[in-house]
Amino acid sequence: MIERLRKFLSHFHPRPVAAWELLIMRVLFALVVYKTLPNAGQIYDTQTSPNGIAHFVDLTFLAADGVYPALKIAMAAALAIYASGFLLPLVLPFILIAHVMIRTLFNSQGWIHHGVQMVSLVLLAQTLVVLTFLVYRLLKKRPFPLTGGRSMGSYFLFYSQMAIISIYVVSVVSKVDRSDGQWFAKSHYIGLHVVKAERDRYYGKLHDPPPGDVPAARIMLANPNLTRLFLGAGVLLELLAFLALYGRGAALAFSLSMIVFHRSIAALMSIYFHFNEMLLVIFLVNAPYWIVLIFRKSRAAPPPPAPATALDI
Repeated sequence: MIERLRKFLSHFHPRPVAAWELLIMRVLFALVVYKTLPNAGQIYDTQTSPNGIAHFVDLTFLAADGVYPALKIAMAAALAIYASGFLLPLVLPFILIAHVMIRTLFNSQGWIHHGVQMVSLVLLAQTLVVLTFLVYRLLKKRPFPLTGGRSMGSYFLFYSQMAIISIYVVSVVSKVDRSDGQWFAKSHYIGLHVVKAERDRYYGKLHDPPPGDVPAARIMLANPNLTRLFLGAGVLLELLAFLALYGRGAALAFSLSMIVFHRSIAALMSIYFHFNEMLLVIFLVNAPYWIVLIFRKSRAAPPPPAPATALDI
């Protein structure tokens, strides 16, 4: 039993990754990070409800004349360098700090937008990886030891995936903790939040027809056990998210399942996690790898046997 467990756990480690895979990931992730930067009109000159580091730092200096536009240009330049793969120990800490400051100020206005934290967490993981390699080289006077065909990119990808997966596992813990263990028993009341989401969307636009009966909410409230089963499946998926680190196939299966679940929640509650889905596609689905793998296997496959002729018969 112990040997089987040891063999199972041995699969959870960084794996070799091609340079072209990392290049595609960095380019796509750089675009996502830039997309998460708010418009100039969303950089507020107050932080009435401090969140995170805003408890210790006054971030309203970002709203001073010319500061945010200049910072956004600097972010674009740093992200371009990041995408190229050069100077990562220099540009990644800058991108991380700037991103956290910008999004923290946005989240210090009395409401919190939960759709971007995963991006900051992946930036943190990648920053820690490149700085670890740099500090090791400076202290030990030799490169970080790499075996089994691994590179720094192997750790870069592995800990990016781990950062993504940790969001889902922590989500399960928070559900249970904040509900005092009653989340599953009362999950059908999420139907009320579906109604609330419909009302919020109406009052946010006012030009849509006023919401009447909400079929999804009515079904959830009328069928509590069915609702618990559906939402419980999502929670189980989040709880077992760590299995995505077992290998490329497991990462693909988990990420596609999670994207389907995100889409289902979006259809029911109009709650969108577009950036979560983007990071799942970039770092866990990793479609370019599978396309290249299928192409190479098709090229390596033996030719089909020639059809029988009259002479053969």
